[in-house]
Amino acid sequence: MTASPLFTPALASLGDLVRHHGLLTPGELEQIACDLVERRDIWEPLARVDATQRQYELLYEDDRMDAWVLSWMPGQATGYHDHYISGVGICVAAGGVREDLLVYGGEDVALHLGTGDSRQGGPGYIHRVRHEDGRPAVTIHVYSPRLDWVGQYRLGDDGVIRREVRPGRNELTEQLVADGALDRVLERF
Repeated sequence: MTASPLFTPALASLGDLVRHHGLLTPGELEQIACDLVERRDIWEPLARVDATQRQYELLYEDDRMDAWVLSWMPGQATGYHDHYISGVGICVAAGGVREDLLVYGGEDVALHLGTGDSRQGGPGYIHRVRHEDGRPAVTIHVYSPRLDWVGQYRLGDDGVIRREVRPGRNELTEQLVADGALDRVLERF
């Protein structure tokens, strides 16, 4: 019995944007995200305006990478997380988001990213992203290796920060395991 995929990619190939077959560096991921932003015909049909929940659509995936279109509205955010063993490249396609970097013993570093702005991070890169501009925002995220797992950071009532491993293909919320997010995810391994 074959498990049905959780997401079906919109594109069968990124051959014109990806120049080799190995894992990609954070710099290459950032460049691919920026190149995808320039191709409105690719990402615009996948942008989803939903005031109740952040939306994400799989643009492309293969054994070494995946690319996502994320849509953001006011009040939507990820919380602090890392991308486990994956590097990431991000580019803002429309609107604006804020990326916060966690600083030990100090104020978070807030980066305000508007249309065309981009970022990159290697494995273990810790950040959170949230909608910032008043209109809908769209970002392109490209990961290598494919984003199968993330570390979600939680502050306990006792002040201790915990890292919880979560499936990379689910919304970053408190209820993931209770809501059955691991159903069908582990069938991939």
